[in-house]
Amino acid sequence: MQKKQLKEIILIVLTTIIIILTALNSVIYFSRLDLTENKSFTLSAATKKIISSIPEKVHITYYISDKIKTITPVATEIEDLLMEYAAHSKGSIDTVSIDPGKYNLTTKAQNLGVQPQQVEVVEKNEQTYAMVYSGITIQYLDKYETIPFILNLETLEYELTSKIRKMVENLDPSIGILVGDSRRTMDDHYKFLKEKIEMSWKLNIIEKGVEIPMTTSVLAVIGNKDLSEGDMLYIDDYIMNGGKVLFCIDGVDVDMMNNFSVLKLEDSPAIAMLAKYGIKIKNDVVLDKYSKRIPLRGSFPLVYPQWIGITSQNVSKENPVTSRFAGLDLLWASSVEIQDKLENVKYEKILSSTDQAWTMENNISVNPYEVSLAASYKGDDQRQIDLGYVATGQFKSAYTDRTGKDTRIMVIGDSDFLSDMIQFSDSPYNIMFFENAAEWLSNDESLIQIKTKSKRDLRLNKIETPEGQIKAILFVYLVNIVLIPVLIIAFAIIRFIGRKRKES
Repeated sequence: MQKKQLKEIILIVLTTIIIILTALNSVIYFSRLDLTENKSFTLSAATKKIISSIPEKVHITYYISDKIKTITPVATEIEDLLMEYAAHSKGSIDTVSIDPGKYNLTTKAQNLGVQPQQVEVVEKNEQTYAMVYSGITIQYLDKYETIPFILNLETLEYELTSKIRKMVENLDPSIGILVGDSRRTMDDHYKFLKEKIEMSWKLNIIEKGVEIPMTTSVLAVIGNKDLSEGDMLYIDDYIMNGGKVLFCIDGVDVDMMNNFSVLKLEDSPAIAMLAKYGIKIKNDVVLDKYSKRIPLRGSFPLVYPQWIGITSQNVSKENPVTSRFAGLDLLWASSVEIQDKLENVKYEKILSSTDQAWTMENNISVNPYEVSLAASYKGDDQRQIDLGYVATGQFKSAYTDRTGKDTRIMVIGDSDFLSDMIQFSDSPYNIMFFENAAEWLSNDESLIQIKTKSKRDLRLNKIETPEGQIKAILFVYLVNIVLIPVLIIAFAIIRFIGRKRKES
């Protein structure tokens, strides 16, 4: 064998060994490049921190029907994200994907809470329907958590990480909700909110006139029309003991079922208690040029200044609840002001109107059939109006000389933004805002960062002023109705002249 051939053989052998060793090392030492716009496949720092310190093994099973992989690529993307969990967990998490129908595991999957869904399938030009699985179970020791059905990456990391954290740290987060309007119930008027809460939290319905358990992680007071001073005494005591509260309080009551009648809540004990905390809710209705449309029977939806669309430019960029804003619409909101600040409390404005807002304080009318007059208003008193605050620190009791423990509260001058009316105002992101507020109030800021990392304000009405909206609409009409047809006609004429020249 010649020397040259021996060198070539040795080079080939060494190259092969290097490739094999590199492949083996890549299992431990690796790097990934996520080119998606919102870094959908990149785990947040908070998730990496949580999963890197798991003391025992976590088993994640993705029950996924093979048929669904032919319908949407999301199933494969979910598998990729689960692989990221396993890769960054330092061996603490293992994942497996399995078709329950193929391996006779449908009964087991359903017993664990994974539910099949009927989807439309088109094969060989034939439309059929199939029952498919796309659910996840998480096992830690003898505990199980389930995501019944998932075909959306948007909230998957938040759901997975929060459920893993809940099991590993043995957490049992709960939200107490006190509905302060006797005309309303959670089942009949806050169904969307209730369904969303129960996916991640233990929900406790707090009755009026009952002491609030300190095991409640967060208390949400929604509405105040029928809250008495006795009710507020219990809430004040809860705050003094370190309880966190989200106040959704009305300065005026709007009764849609009674021809949109308006009642000023001037003697509300809830408003009086918050005033002693330094937060004043006024008995007015805020209107804004940047507003929603209200659907009316028998006519097109009308611009309705009493339904305010909060823009990302007018929220706090410092507070985790609004730092990655996804949208919020307030329905018949009242203005909020800071007066007589408490010494040991820090106040932070988180929500404001645009600078083209104004208020109705006397002769308040919210009847949508009179909305044209309000929508065309161009008075001199248009200004930016505060709509929500958070306060952190040691509050002094509104009823005794007691100074409470460190805590935090959030106050928003509206309760309707969480009701089922959000389906008429097209405001699904309102529920997300509530979840983020509850997470922050319960000190789980890391989970907010996970949930909001890919959130953007995707509303189509991001242009604030009506004048700007009209200009945008005219521009779209000009481009689509005039410019594009003219260009097509000009191109056809040029082609026609060119062909005639060639023929001649």
